[in-house]
Amino acid sequence: MAKGEQPNPAKPVDGPAVMARLAKRSVFNDIHGQAASAIAVGERGHILLSVDHGNTWTQQPAPTRRTLNAVHWVDSRIVWSVGHQSVVLRSQDGGKTWNKISVLDDPETAFLDVLFVGSKKGFIVGSYGKLFSTSDSGEKWSEVAQDDDPHFYQIASAGDGVLWLIGEFGTVWRSKDLGQAWEPLDALYEGTFFGALPLAKRGAVVFGLRGNILRSEDGAVWQKIETRTNALLHGGTTLRDGRMVLTAGAGELLLSENSGQSFSVVPLPDKAAKPISLWEAGDGGLLVTTDRGIIRLQPFDLAKGTEQ
Repeated sequence: MAKGEQPNPAKPVDGPAVMARLAKRSVFNDIHGQAASAIAVGERGHILLSVDHGNTWTQQPAPTRRTLNAVHWVDSRIVWSVGHQSVVLRSQDGGKTWNKISVLDDPETAFLDVLFVGSKKGFIVGSYGKLFSTSDSGEKWSEVAQDDDPHFYQIASAGDGVLWLIGEFGTVWRSKDLGQAWEPLDALYEGTFFGALPLAKRGAVVFGLRGNILRSEDGAVWQKIETRTNALLHGGTTLRDGRMVLTAGAGELLLSENSGQSFSVVPLPDKAAKPISLWEAGDGGLLVTTDRGIIRLQPFDLAKGTEQ
């Protein structure tokens, strides 16, 4: 090293996740499923797999100790997960084994969501406006440059070619052509949004900080939905029967039975747990990831537990 030359900062050291007896009580940031199987991912590279609708869970080996933020099943075999320090993992055997995939080598980037629309077309989004796409099942990824650089927290599919890209500074972008072009929408809120639940007619329910929920039938006219909570709304899902569920404050979910026009509160069995994400199991049970592990609710729990 030449005199006066500054040493290169050391890259963060990574390694296999520790197989921990108490891993099931860790913080899990996301969950997604396929038929009877479901996978939850979270802190320290912890990955849990269930093959019985979330009744029992087993930790799976992972080649990273970095926090994992999102997981997405493509089909019965292919599963993707992304996380902090630009880590990207892929499983080709239904979540039993995982390998690192090279997309970006940047310890400052947090990948926050991953989505595939079909077997070949996929997206990864994250901090500072990071948006990557693939059209060959993830063999090659290319970055889509942005004029602005908000943190993108979620990319969601409406199932009809419409995509929603959600983030900070009131970011609500819609694409009508699977991500070829994006249209910024004004949802009347300049704070952070964490997710969107698409509606018919290219509308959506978007949610985020301080209990903020905005709803639009068409993406043009937005209505603020009032609830009794000002808690951070981190995750949401639309159940097969059409009801919507959001994660709210400690020990609470929000439930809508009218496509997001109003919400009521559903208490969790563990009132100290902070819910983060949701997935409806193949048998109708609701799987809720929290900062204390995973809670499974029976279908009837949402009905009998609802409080106005």
